[in-house]
Amino acid sequence: MKLIQDNKNLISLVLSATFVVVCVIIFALGVRGNYGNPSSRELSFSGWKEDGPFELSPERGRFALLYSFMEDHSLNFSIPLARFSAPDIAVNSKGQYASLFMPGVSFLVIPGYVLGKYFGASQVGTFAMISIFALANIFLIRAIVIRLGANKIAASLAGFTFVFATPAFAYGVTLYQHHISTFIILLSLYILLRWKNAWSLGVIWFLCALSVVIDNPNFFLMLPIGIYALGRIISFEKIKTAYVMNIKPVLFLTLITVAIPVGFFLWFNKASYGNPLQLPGTSVSVAEIDENGKSVEADTKSILTGSSRDEVSKEKTAVGFFQTRNLLNGLYIHTLSPDRGILRFAPVILLGIIGMVLLYRRNKEFANLLTVIIGINVLLYSMWGDPWGGWAFGSRYLIPTYALLAIGLGIVLSKWSKKIWFLVIFAFLFVYSAGVGTLGALTSNVNPPQVQVLQLEKISGTIQRYSFDRNWQFLNESGSKSFIFRTFARNIFSAQTYYFSVYGLIVITGIFMLTMLAININKQEDIKK
Repeated sequence: MKLIQDNKNLISLVLSATFVVVCVIIFALGVRGNYGNPSSRELSFSGWKEDGPFELSPERGRFALLYSFMEDHSLNFSIPLARFSAPDIAVNSKGQYASLFMPGVSFLVIPGYVLGKYFGASQVGTFAMISIFALANIFLIRAIVIRLGANKIAASLAGFTFVFATPAFAYGVTLYQHHISTFIILLSLYILLRWKNAWSLGVIWFLCALSVVIDNPNFFLMLPIGIYALGRIISFEKIKTAYVMNIKPVLFLTLITVAIPVGFFLWFNKASYGNPLQLPGTSVSVAEIDENGKSVEADTKSILTGSSRDEVSKEKTAVGFFQTRNLLNGLYIHTLSPDRGILRFAPVILLGIIGMVLLYRRNKEFANLLTVIIGINVLLYSMWGDPWGGWAFGSRYLIPTYALLAIGLGIVLSKWSKKIWFLVIFAFLFVYSAGVGTLGALTSNVNPPQVQVLQLEKISGTIQRYSFDRNWQFLNESGSKSFIFRTFARNIFSAQTYYFSVYGLIVITGIFMLTMLAININKQEDIKK
């Protein structure tokens, strides 16, 4: 019996190691980039911008801040970096250029930049740091699902599905904040499940504060987690007809960890804008910088809506981007629309809703917490002035929701793995969703909102696609932005062959795990009999 158990443990270890290796290989094949350590002037060349890895301003703005800090030893941008970052650039009170993005991402990816630069690929190393966070999210989902009592294979498949069968894949190979924000949420949830001591509370408060330094709206996403954790310090007890509040004073000391991210944030704001309380996103942006180095203020919104510049400036507050009148249209865009909707880009993740219902019956408290975070995420960005997320692949704002639904997916995969009809539905939706997700990851995130297509067609004189069919067109006409493809494989494989190779690896891995799950559950049932 001991020999049999040892063999089972060895097989389990080999399969786990293989799973990790496969995930790393997929990310390595997908991460976007060019070889080289570009200078600040070279960054504005089309080979690095429109035709390269820095195709959109969020990537440019965050990399520019990183570059300025590491190479120029300043938080204010030189003119070449300011041109590279526009329009997401501001002018401070001293006339210096500063970033409009929260600084957390730029600083967290420093190790990747340093290592990448050493090997002659600073940009690739930087982007690869986001892939590391995405990889960590797979295993955090796995750990949470297992902690909730689900099968280990189902837990692994849930994490795998989140990253490689949703738009999360397209944002795990480039420089966006979404996977770091999701990592903080998942890590906080795992800590709440795993520990109930003082140090764990200290980590929770630290993560809550850190999340805001990554992206302002994270304050709202982390708020339910903070309130949940606060319940371990303050509790209410009913005595006869009155409620008595019980406080654990010692645990209040754990709140001191908030000072670290807050102190960093205040220092950054003071150095960048001259005001420690100035939020980056509330500054007036610069549209472009002319040949003489003079800036032209962005007035994009007034052009699109007819608003005056004063009205635009008044709306640029921490909460001014959210309007309830946008809610219904935003919900449609995130769920059903052909250019961003979950139903079009990642229907497999919606099966996680069933798992959330099953989880509610097993762990009502934790299920409620997940549901509240999902609700805030969906409602918040449905009220957002730009629910499309600019030019983007799928609904990038809902990546945290995809991750939390993946937890539910792990529950339902474990619970319903004996239902052949469910496995068939999952397999079909997984194959479809993985095909869409891989297409986005290997090509481009530059998909216009449907509402802008008519205007673009008038300007370009050609039909403009706005869903993932635009990515298929890009694959056939321009190839792939994958670093591996551009550097090593483009002379060996066509872009289509490269895409189907990566896609095939994802599908084979997912279906193999699904098959192993079904076999494993049936064996357990036979043993019980």
